[in-house]
Amino acid sequence: MDIPVTPTLFKVYCGYNYRDKMPIKKRKVKGKIYFYFEKNIRIGENNWKTFSIYIGSKKPDAVQLKTLKKRLEKTINAYLKKEIQGSKTQHIDIKTALKLEKIRTAHKKILVALDKTSREHYLKRQREQFITNTNAIEGSQLTLEQTKKILGLKKQYEAQGREELEVINMEKCLELYDELILQKIDIDLKIILHLHMLLLKAIPDYEGYAGVWRPVNIYIRGSKYNFPVWKDVPGLIKELLQWYEQNKDKLHPVELAAIFHARLVTIHPFADGNGRMARLLMNYILQLHGFPFTDISFSKRNEYFSTQEEGHFGKYQSFVKFLVNEIKSQFTELKKRKER
Repeated sequence: MDIPVTPTLFKVYCGYNYRDKMPIKKRKVKGKIYFYFEKNIRIGENNWKTFSIYIGSKKPDAVQLKTLKKRLEKTINAYLKKEIQGSKTQHIDIKTALKLEKIRTAHKKILVALDKTSREHYLKRQREQFITNTNAIEGSQLTLEQTKKILGLKKQYEAQGREELEVINMEKCLELYDELILQKIDIDLKIILHLHMLLLKAIPDYEGYAGVWRPVNIYIRGSKYNFPVWKDVPGLIKELLQWYEQNKDKLHPVELAAIFHARLVTIHPFADGNGRMARLLMNYILQLHGFPFTDISFSKRNEYFSTQEEGHFGKYQSFVKFLVNEIKSQFTELKKRKER
């Protein structure tokens, strides 16, 4: 839904310095005076964008000013729709897109301001929490402290049980993930299969399923959805990647990441690890576009599963909203930590 760009929207929701009376700028060019109807707005934390309409050599009267104001607001609205909200975005309005843009730029600023040791500590803690939560959502009983211990002494755990291996394997996925993000390599079939191969490496009873599409039909207890037959998986993944290519520059990145996640788990392409892969790739898309890594807490498991069930039937609004709220709340928590 489009929200008209109004003074109230800028001032109340975004904190932008937007006035009802847009300024008339006067410039002297080769000895002659020319007038422009102009407005600077802040997009994100420190980025400013100038919108300008050339008027001519005479100042506009009140009627002309009213028309110019509408024209400029329309220009601003069109820019925000295309560049900030996304031309095909359906579930994130302009107000929310502006808030997310502020989070995106502010988050980067906070991380840059941290010294190297503090930044590494923050990112390490973030990944430990992600590994704990993403595995717990799928049934792991390991606590955060146990996860930390396994990661610190992983050589001692490589021959242990499944849950310990899942911790080590997810860390290996994240190591590759970081390398790919650093190179800004976009998602493709090779990356998906490589990450999945690392995810299931040496997992008991699943070694033969690592990095390959599922060879069996599946069902999920509690779901009313009939998942695709295994023979259709390669074609459906191809369609998903085509959809991604067609929409990655037209959807807001948060909506893009959420829908990609939901569509992947609906295909359920692997014998195991579908949810963990979806959450990993969701974050990959977010971070490719500069948005913060976002963990889904085990405490939100039921709400999260509910949004995924809706997604199986092509209803993505709930999960998009869920992800937006998680990004907002986790950023708020980051700011609180910074201020302590």
